Amino acid sequence: MINIIKQFFKFGIVGFINTVLTYLIYTCLWRITSPTIAMAIGYGTTTLIGLTINKKWVFKTSGNITRTAIKYYSTYVFTWCLTVLLTYLLSVYTSINEQIVPVLTLIVTVPVNFVLSKLWVFK
Repeated sequence: MINIIKQFFKFGIVGFINTVLTYLIYTCLWRITSPTIAMAIGYGTTTLIGLTINKKWVFKTSGNITRTAIKYYSTYVFTWCLTVLLTYLLSVYTSINEQIVPVLTLIVTVPVNFVLSKLWVFK
């Protein structure tokens, strides 16, 4: 159980670092490219970093990188879809302040992403 808590904490650190790096890349590039391109570059770059750090530091696996990457990005697509669905449901069918909705989606999607990463992606 202690190992799972440590992994979840490390997973959170990687997510936080990736979020900050995505934002930094975005702010450096959006004026010279466009907001969409800047976000695509930032997000694309940090997902590669996240894949690498989660594989080596958080879950300490050495499996096939191609298979792991496919599972990793499939998990991110699933989590993104879940985020969009939850955002829609919370903003349309509840009276929750829209500024709080992203935080509520993270409360659901971060643990889901962690469980999928631990039990499927980096198994």
